Amino acid sequence: MAARFIQLKLVAPVLAGLALLITGLAAIPYYGVETVDANARSQQETLVERNVAMWIGDVEFSLTAWTIWDEAIAKLDNSFDRDWADRNIGASLIGTSRTRSMMVLDRDNAVIYTRTDDTVKDLPFFARGTDAFVRDAGKLVAQVREQEQHRPEKAGIPAPIAISHIEAIGDEAVLLTASLFQPDFGTARPLASRAPILVTAMPIGGTLQEFFGKRFLLDDPRITPLAAVTADRARAEIAVSPEGEVEVLSWRPPTPAADLVHQSLPLIIAVVGVLMVGAAAFVRISQTAASNLVGQEQQMRHAATHDFLTGLFNRSALQDNFAALSREGPFVVACLDLDGFKAVNDVHGHAAGDEVLKTVADRLRSGTRPIDRLFRLGGDEFAIFMPGISVLDAEVACQKLSQSLASPMQLLNCEATVGASFGLSEVNSAGADCDAALRYADAALYQAKSLGRGGVISASIPPARLRRVGRSS
Repeated sequence: MAARFIQLKLVAPVLAGLALLITGLAAIPYYGVETVDANARSQQETLVERNVAMWIGDVEFSLTAWTIWDEAIAKLDNSFDRDWADRNIGASLIGTSRTRSMMVLDRDNAVIYTRTDDTVKDLPFFARGTDAFVRDAGKLVAQVREQEQHRPEKAGIPAPIAISHIEAIGDEAVLLTASLFQPDFGTARPLASRAPILVTAMPIGGTLQEFFGKRFLLDDPRITPLAAVTADRARAEIAVSPEGEVEVLSWRPPTPAADLVHQSLPLIIAVVGVLMVGAAAFVRISQTAASNLVGQEQQMRHAATHDFLTGLFNRSALQDNFAALSREGPFVVACLDLDGFKAVNDVHGHAAGDEVLKTVADRLRSGTRPIDRLFRLGGDEFAIFMPGISVLDAEVACQKLSQSLASPMQLLNCEATVGASFGLSEVNSAGADCDAALRYADAALYQAKSLGRGGVISASIPPARLRRVGRSS
């Protein structure tokens, strides 16, 4: 239906132009061409901006493993422990994520800890030193402090507070993120009204235009200041320079209607005496152009709701799937993360870690029902929506998944073994809240991990009667 609609928008103005060409009024078709091309350009700009924001959001969420943590508050705010910070913040972040430089600011925004990986120390951004790093992150830190001051008080695990922007120095680009440290279960709390802040720098592989051009299938992508972008190019503001100047990703926008008209002009002139034959040929060409345009849009929409590494749904698809299933009846939400995944990254590298994540996704697909819905939330965290099943049956199913995931994985250059712990919560009403269901399942997951590797625990059972399904060690 979408392809036919786009084809109609392409064909109608040009067919009208063919008729007007006979009477000498050749200018009218171009109005329709400009309208269609402007719509195509606007849609692509919107999709690129949303995808960039979602990518940054995924990076910010992955940092909550370090920033929403009682022990971090205790060791960084209550009583600063440099050895703990170096081991659990610096070495852990650089070893298990794509972050290559980081610093911790105290409640007064003074640097109390910093670490940069040796592999990037000579790159232009990092070679400028800590003072430049602090200066570049100043606006992000100020925005985090503003949100910290006005955050609502609520029970349970707090929502992340993080602000990011991409900074470009020549051809080099770095994603800067400032994240507020917060307690998760309240065993430690900040001594004052302001908590420490984590500032991270993640280099973007290759140039910005290569990174986003390939990711979003853009034609002739370029990174330039806003003032240098010509009116005929589509654009999205994605970065800033160290001086605060806006850096814009621009590209040659799709012009399906204009391309079609230009390609068809010789044919139109040649077959002006046989208008109907020429029109039929043009319809066939327009079908191909419309199908290509719809195919590109579908690819980008798929990329917006699916994890590019595993092919599973990503975090942005949670709400819609949750709402649809809650209207159909009760279902179970399962959260899981991998036990031992960090060791695979540390020993065998990130490429092996990516292979493990893809293997985990394959085993989850083969071990679940067709009606179950699988999500990768970020890092080594996953979720499963399991409709039409009781909590007890879901526990059994998750135990089987845990056993499957614990089987050795034959990777390209090595063999790896990981485990998985599961936390479950049950959704019984159409008015249920997705975030709340995930929080309950996540809390059960924390309980399962505290009891040992490979546990399965349901949050729907009172704490005194929590039943653990899984191994005891």
